[in-house]
Amino acid sequence: MSDLIELLQSQDSQLDALYVLLEQEMALLQQRNALALPDLAQQKQALLQQIQYQDQQISQHPEHERLAADLATLRQGLIDKLQRCQERNEVNGKLIEMSLTSNRRLATVLTQIRDRNSTTYDNKGTPRASGGLNLNIKA
Repeated sequence: MSDLIELLQSQDSQLDALYVLLEQEMALLQQRNALALPDLAQQKQALLQQIQYQDQQISQHPEHERLAADLATLRQGLIDKLQRCQERNEVNGKLIEMSLTSNRRLATVLTQIRDRNSTTYDNKGTPRASGGLNLNIKA
């Protein structure tokens, strides 16, 4: 089994990497570059799984009691980094929600415009919505 300090240092590096990914995600959201988000989400998911696996290793380590004693400062630093990551993830989630809401509103407006422009009238003057106008008009 690995040394407890090595596990904690590795966890520290992984949390730093996660924060960098979250910052990249925020930049992509602000740039409205949704096509790059799935790749980033996969990287984020893989890193979160590694962090969770390592957390289990730390909790099952024979010396894990040291976390409350002489390694308390290092442990608190990890907790602080994790909280920063969680806060950044929440902000990103709100950005995603706002973007989805905006996209839904835009889709509704475009649908209304399409429907308004596709209304035709029959020979009695009754409005009739038509899908696509395939008129073969010859002048």
